[in-house]
Amino acid sequence: MNTAARPAIILASTSPRRRELLSQAGIEFMTVGVEVDESWLAGESADAYIRRMVMTKADAVMADATLPSECIVITADTIGVLDDGEVLTKPVDQADAYRMWDRLSDTTHEIWTAVCLTRLSQGERMDQQYLCERTEVEFIKLSDDDKASYWQTGEPQDKAGAYAIQGGAAAWVSAIRGSYTNVVGLPLAQVVQKIKAMQDLAVVKDGPISHHNKP
Repeated sequence: MNTAARPAIILASTSPRRRELLSQAGIEFMTVGVEVDESWLAGESADAYIRRMVMTKADAVMADATLPSECIVITADTIGVLDDGEVLTKPVDQADAYRMWDRLSDTTHEIWTAVCLTRLSQGERMDQQYLCERTEVEFIKLSDDDKASYWQTGEPQDKAGAYAIQGGAAAWVSAIRGSYTNVVGLPLAQVVQKIKAMQDLAVVKDGPISHHNKP
């Protein structure tokens, strides 16, 4: 069996929140930016959409010839999902954010974060693991002043569901069931476990790719 040195960790995200979470866990990593078309496909379910996003991001990053020869690439995507199945991504403008907040007010929704971890050795895809964590978040009833004040902070513009639980919207959350860090942007406990397991495994250079999926 051929083994390789412990692989470098590549976080394919420009999100400062994801970077902060990995740093807090003591993980040493490098970051790269990745841009993909995030358009929704007709008839696509939330499950299919979020999985396609992280897999597409992984493929885009792995096309980069400058990656270390031994590395684990992490891609992630976060969405909000209402009880009727509507998916909330980042708001396109203020009116869109207000529409989202009207749907979230005085009710419970889910935040999903999907993560793909891909281990590469000499440019070959040796292992790929996928997980999607879901957290329930309950909001208080939001007033017009709540919405106006929060929009003026500039915080909601680049957040799924138009809010940051670690920011000003913390005052809107009456209950949370599940992983808090998942709502921030990364299910940290699950991701760190997978990173450590993948780092400890010997790379079989000629072995088949293995897939481990969590629904």
